[in-house]
Amino acid sequence: MDPQLSLRRLEIFRLVVEERSVTRAAEVLLVAQPAVSAQLRALEGWVGAKLFARQGNRLVLTEAGERTERWAREVLAGAAQVRRDVGDLASGETGRVIIASSMAVGTYIVPPIMAEVGRQRPRADITVSISRPEEVVHAVESGECDMAVLNWDQRRLPENIASELLGSFSLSVYAAPGLVPDGARLSAAEALRLPLVGAPDTVVYQRNLVTQLRAAGHEEPRFLLRLGHAEAMKNAAVANGWALIAPAYAVRAELVAGALVELAVDDLQLEEHVTLIHRDDKHFSPLQSAAVAAIREGVTATAERDLLETHHE
Repeated sequence: MDPQLSLRRLEIFRLVVEERSVTRAAEVLLVAQPAVSAQLRALEGWVGAKLFARQGNRLVLTEAGERTERWAREVLAGAAQVRRDVGDLASGETGRVIIASSMAVGTYIVPPIMAEVGRQRPRADITVSISRPEEVVHAVESGECDMAVLNWDQRRLPENIASELLGSFSLSVYAAPGLVPDGARLSAAEALRLPLVGAPDTVVYQRNLVTQLRAAGHEEPRFLLRLGHAEAMKNAAVANGWALIAPAYAVRAELVAGALVELAVDDLQLEEHVTLIHRDDKHFSPLQSAAVAAIREGVTATAERDLLETHHE
């Protein structure tokens, strides 16, 4: 018995079944009839039973042949599906991508970018998880995610992590309407004496903010309340008539709704850096490469939009 079974042999068998004739199958395949007969004998040797019986001038399937034909149909259909699936993977239409992100970046920047990727590739499996930056870096290093987009404070990353600065975003002072008279221009010291909502000292965003303030010679403001997410910070500022320091992308909805206004502040130049990181030995699938390209383009577009929409008079 021939131990080898090829898809080609099953395809020839199925064609003979469809044509009910070895001769006609050979004509379709443009091969000699003995070549088709040899393939059938080899398949019969593999299954250990006769597959055809002759009724007059026609070939009909035996009971073993009927069972083999059903199985061959399933095998060939499965093989075709595998080819389609692998082809889709190669084109980036399917597959999986897991992106980790820090709080604000993962809330306001990454989701709309990846939503567009998902809209263009509805069969792709796309996940965006949100954690503290240190946990995000660990997830990348351990291989739990394919890449990460985060606000990083330029501390040294592990040696096996590659990083790419995607964009820099200005941080401005935003306040509930009425906290500062309309049209007022504040000095940096005046702005920093406003009732401010901040983040915990352990949060990268807050460390980055305080480091820049100290480097510019400003005293660290006294934050009335420290909250761990931009949404909570904004809600507290709006509800209590307070202020906060944030990137424009994080407060866009509140600015449009009039719940917050940007304050004109002199000599207060603050920014945050949004970085893409991944293992330096990471091999990106076509889908993951498409995600990286979309993130690069999306972060750049967000930075440009913030620059256009943010005015300091």
